[in-house]
Amino acid sequence: MNEDTWFNPLPVLTPGNDGGRSRKSLSRAFAAGDLVRVRHGFYVATDQWLAATSAQRFMTTVKAVAGRLHQPVFAGATSLVLQGIPVLETPATVDVITSTASRAGIQTTMPGYHEIHARHSGELPYIHRTRNIFREPPYAVNEPRVPQLHTALRLLDVVDHLAETLTELDFCAALAVVDSLLSGRNGNGLRFDRSRLKRVLDRDTSPSGRAILNRVLRWSTHLSESPGESLSRARMIELGFQMPELQAHLSGADGVEYRVDFWWEELGLIGESDGWGKYSAGDGRADPEQVVRLEKRREDALRERGYRFLRWDWADALDPQRFAELLVRNGVPRRRRASIRWSA
Repeated sequence: MNEDTWFNPLPVLTPGNDGGRSRKSLSRAFAAGDLVRVRHGFYVATDQWLAATSAQRFMTTVKAVAGRLHQPVFAGATSLVLQGIPVLETPATVDVITSTASRAGIQTTMPGYHEIHARHSGELPYIHRTRNIFREPPYAVNEPRVPQLHTALRLLDVVDHLAETLTELDFCAALAVVDSLLSGRNGNGLRFDRSRLKRVLDRDTSPSGRAILNRVLRWSTHLSESPGESLSRARMIELGFQMPELQAHLSGADGVEYRVDFWWEELGLIGESDGWGKYSAGDGRADPEQVVRLEKRREDALRERGYRFLRWDWADALDPQRFAELLVRNGVPRRRRASIRWSA
């Protein structure tokens, strides 16, 4: 999921903003199956909702929650997403702060689909529920500008919830978050040095939480240049494979020095994580076709020096079995006991 996908919510319809349609008119359209109800009074066209990505549906729900609640303060993985910090999968809930302990927990929301949706569709996409997280004030709040949402946002400062949020993520997702904070490669350029990050993570006082966070911090690096690279490295760690050198510089047959994602020197093997906009011209400065041509020239020059190439994409790295088989076929040895189940 690239940033453009995350920050493109669907158009939300509310009474008065849809050509002056009333709440009753929108309710009738919902009952007819033309609209999906994301929150009370907030609707999305059914065809757009069904065709959207999970990330778009999540951001649309965030937009509806921001419109329905009075100045909500977003927290957890929701706050990370809104600050452009990469998470590997769409968060399961929209997380907001509550100062009332009895309101903490996942809210039970009204049905977002009418029975007519179920009759005419297969498996309907999940509508994210709101999770209330208890916090006693005072707490620090940021107010980032996300133009695509067309609404003011308030987020719990990342320092105040990072440790707790990371312990709720799996190892791969947590490593991608910490890598991005060490490198500053995130939407807001938020960057921590390792000593400050350790102080932030030490706020979690439970022994189990500290063990999780220490493992993530131990394997994290500022050298990871994309969430795909972080995911790939996390999988190698989980599966027990020998770790490669990161961002190594190798000379090609054309005399040019090239930088590669992963390098196993004793195997003469270059690893490349494709995806996450690697060939995109989203910054407006590079033509995608030109980028692909340059990449082919680079790979040819390195192959002429006798180096082997191993490429994988996002789907490969997400699937532990597939990724393990790929590494085994290319001779990458195991050096540690795997922490997740796999066979290859």
